[in-house]
Amino acid sequence: MKEITIIDYGCGNLLSLGRALEFLGYKNLVTSDAKKIMNSSHVILPGVGAFGNAIGKIDELNLRESILNYTKSGRPLLGICLGMQLLFSKSYEFGEHEGLGLIEGEVIKISSKSNKKIKIPHIGWNEIYSLNNKKEIKNKIIKESSIGKSFYFVHSFYGITKKKHYTVSFCKYSDISITAVVNKDNIFGCQFHPEKSGKNGLTVLKNFCEIK
Repeated sequence: MKEITIIDYGCGNLLSLGRALEFLGYKNLVTSDAKKIMNSSHVILPGVGAFGNAIGKIDELNLRESILNYTKSGRPLLGICLGMQLLFSKSYEFGEHEGLGLIEGEVIKISSKSNKKIKIPHIGWNEIYSLNNKKEIKNKIIKESSIGKSFYFVHSFYGITKKKHYTVSFCKYSDISITAVVNKDNIFGCQFHPEKSGKNGLTVLKNFCEIK
């Protein structure tokens, strides 16, 4: 039986995410309890706000070890928006902060230096594309049917993976390639909000929840 857990550390978009999962027919638990996280079949790490504050709250609640131990079990973890960024090694948002280190790479600010018309934060719907524009894509949460579809983004920073193949898909924001989905083994992340992306986002959540 699937046990979908949404980690509550005070920085997540919990209500809309929970409702999206319920709409898909999945019961979910919102918790910061380490034992309940470890007993889950699927864990989602949401996130809204600033990196430093979020990782600080995770450490205050002693959730870092819980998250790392959960991923070592091989069960799937999904980070959403800031939650995806927290999976990275470090972030340069208002200083330098150590992330969870589950995806090697760093989180940097979207730059408007090359194009003054770029608005920050990046807010709105963008189509996602596979790495190198490959028509075939083999990923458990982003399948071929999602490529070229639009998803809802709202962020000022984005992640750059150290190894290129950890980046599954990207979107274009003016002349900047924004990492949209990352994956390393059982660890997944999406910069967009699937719970706010209509049918396309629900498909991503369903794909994640169906991972065995």
